[in-house]
Amino acid sequence: MMDVLQGVEDVVYKTILVPLDGSDLAASILDQVGALAQGYGARLLLMTVGSSLPVSLPRVQDIQLSLTFQAEAYLERIRDRLTSNGLQVETTVCIGDPASEILEMSERHQVDLIVINSRGGQGAPSPFLGSVAAKVAGASAIPVFVLHAKAGGEAQR
Repeated sequence: MMDVLQGVEDVVYKTILVPLDGSDLAASILDQVGALAQGYGARLLLMTVGSSLPVSLPRVQDIQLSLTFQAEAYLERIRDRLTSNGLQVETTVCIGDPASEILEMSERHQVDLIVINSRGGQGAPSPFLGSVAAKVAGASAIPVFVLHAKAGGEAQR
């Protein structure tokens, strides 16, 4: 057992990526994420990923812009809450495939840890990982910490 824990005390997380889908369920992990970031003195990078809309929709650019503004406002509210607790927080909104964008963001920003909810707000309750969490955990080159949130809003490990 000691071999497994050897070197754990040297683990340092400087940047933690937290993908959120805009739901209350996804955001329910933020208290644990905040505590983790404070413990390591880490910077949080909050992100949300929107789907690109079909070009055939009328006024697609206006709709996409409106959705992006809504996502930015959602992340800003969360950022304000976390920074009021003394945390360093950055936010970003991406458009594309959620798992791919999360993995790309982790590389681009040299993230040390990804903390993701096991299911987003769109997923039905299940003891299994949601598709995005499963893809990220399976393909990430860095550690992925998956939290499972109850519908009541409290996250569990």
